[in-house]
Amino acid sequence: MNRQDLFGTWSLIRFWFTDDEGIETDPLGPDAVGHLLFAPDDHYAFTMMRTGRSPYESGDLLRGSDSEKSEAADGYVSFGGAWSFDGEAISFGVAYSFFPNWVGGTQQRLAAIEDGELVLRTKGPIPMAGKTHRGAARWRKLG
Repeated sequence: MNRQDLFGTWSLIRFWFTDDEGIETDPLGPDAVGHLLFAPDDHYAFTMMRTGRSPYESGDLLRGSDSEKSEAADGYVSFGGAWSFDGEAISFGVAYSFFPNWVGGTQQRLAAIEDGELVLRTKGPIPMAGKTHRGAARWRKLG
């Protein structure tokens, strides 16, 4: 796989975590949706969400209740910035992120094409819900 193979828009097939005991969970549910866009100018956008999140009763983007905002946030992942590929791993420079702890840092994912689909895996364990997991996402190229 080379850098040019990544260019374009990818649609999320599955996002999952595997814990230290080998148990897989889908933190955004089995029908999560999202896109990953790789541009030739070295920029990317990564977004995924749980389907079926409840709408805000007010219908106002900035006026959800605390519980509505909490539910929406628990089911959403988004970040973007500049990317590079070294032939094995993609380095995602994080210029913006829903998760503020990532802003200004770099997220690395091992990348492979498996059965025509892009599979990204964390290089090591990451904390989630008080446990360590290894994360993975499978994507299908659009167009």
